[in-house]
Order: sequence, then structure tokens, then C-alpha cells
Amino acid sequence: MGFFSGKHHAPPPPGASKLDELRLFLDTALTFQGVRPEDGAPVPIALKKVERMLVSMTGALLIEPRRQAGHWQGASQGVSVHIPGTKSMRYRVAASRGTFVQGAEVPSPIDEGEFTVTNLRAVFVGAKQTREWSWAKLISVQHQADAPWTAIAVSNRQKTSGIAYDAGHADLIRFWLDLAVARATDTADELIATIRAEIAALNPPPPAVVSPPT
Repeated sequence: MGFFSGKHHAPPPPGASKLDELRLFLDTALTFQGVRPEDGAPVPIALKKVERMLVSMTGALLIEPRRQAGHWQGASQGVSVHIPGTKSMRYRVAASRGTFVQGAEVPSPIDEGEFTVTNLRAVFVGAKQTREWSWAKLISVQHQADAPWTAIAVSNRQKTSGIAYDAGHADLIRFWLDLAVARATDTADELIATIRAEIAALNPPPPAVVSPPT
């Protein structure tokens, strides 16, 4: 999975500790406002007048609900009855196909492409599909606990869709999404406070030195 973002805001280097990663996130949240093409950054989508790109990544998967195969439930073969006066003719009584039960809708990958996050929206551009999630219409962003993907619900789309990514970049991608949403909803201070608390938990201050009594 490849990334593009502003200068000095590359992904954490391989093998970086969780503490180093959080410090990079904090610095980015405090100082980075995004880039535009005139800044010399590669921007894969056409930006609006006041729009700035935070990050763009290749190899993302578009996730949307797809209905699985259904099945018949409660079907009955009935009873086979011999017809009198014939040698082999039979007919079946009370046979029933039962009730058809539709398959469940399951989040499924439907396309691969480039995913771009800006201060106004998130955009997926793939070989077959294009999707846009406007932060102005945002209902929720949910990072899934059991798989590396994020569901994004917006008011102008009936079904929730989202983006999947490799597990190794999950924290990074989720940070960029959280930062974009925080900026759009005026909750950046809360995000920064959360990151600082996580840093403090991993890097507690040294214990105070107590002088012996004289």
C-alpha cells in the first residue's frame, strides 16, 4: 500500500515503536493542515477551492454490503402414493418447497483503487467504482475491531460502505480518518488530548527523587 501526503508527514518507518508512531501523529495533528497541487504534492483528485488533501493511499479496497445466496427453509418431500390399477405410477402428496429465506448482507470487497482523505471528504477511485463520503453529511465512522476496515455512514447514501486496508497500516489510516473528521467537526482538541494521553501512558514521567532526611 503506497502513501502520498505533505512533506515531512510520511508514514512511520518500518519497525517504529508505538510511542514513536503516536509522537508522529501528535506532531501531524498539531501542525499539518494538508496540501494542494501548487505545493508540489501529487494530488490524485480535483480539489475544491478551499479543499486540502491530508493523505492519499493506493491499494485500498472498497467495501459494500452484498447479499449472500438464499435457501429454502421448511421444505417437505411429502408422501409418495401408488395409483391403484397401475404397475408403477405414483403421485406425491403434500410436497412443499417451504419458504425462501434471503441470504444475509455481508460487507464485501468490490473494487480496488486509490483512497484520498481531505478536510472536506473522503474519495475512492477504483477501476470499476467511484465513491465519495462528504464530512458535511457524516453520520459515523466506525473502525472495525475484528478486521482492518472502516465503515463510513453518510446521510446521502442508504447503505453503509467503507474502506479496507492491510493490517500493518491500520493505525495510520485510522489516524488520518480520525484527524479529517475531527477537523471537520471541530473536535481536533479532543483528538489531540487523546493522543497525548496515550503517549503519557506509554512514557510515564520518572519517579520523583526523594531526598533522605537530614
